Parts: sequence; structure tokens; C-alpha cells
Amino acid sequence: MKKVKIHPLIIVALFINTWGNGFSSYRLYEDDRAAAIVLAVLCLFTLTLAIYGIIRNQKIKER
Repeated sequence: MKKVKIHPLIIVALFINTWGNGFSSYRLYEDDRAAAIVLAVLCLFTLTLAIYGIIRNQKIKER
């Protein structure tokens, strides 16, 4: 089965989402710690997806 590359705009969108979640988490930390923790977890999750997408695209390119 042919592997499909992840479009670079999707990866950029994941980085923008990561930045937004991280910034919101930072702003909410004093007022609502539970929401800040949830946003921090989402930030780490989207960052992981973005990095995985970059690595996957590079491996597909090498083949």
C-alpha cells in the first residue's frame, strides 16, 4: 500500500494550534488550573502530531 504524505499546511496548522493552546494554557493558569492542564496536554499532543508528520514526510521522501 502506497504511503501518503501529510500536507505541509496541515503540519503548519498543527504548530499554530500548539502555539495557541500553549498560550491559552499560560493565560488560564492562575484563574482555572484544570482548564490550563487540559490545554497543556492538548498542546503536547498537537506538538507530537506535528513532529510525527515532519518525520513521516521525510521518511517517505527518502524512499
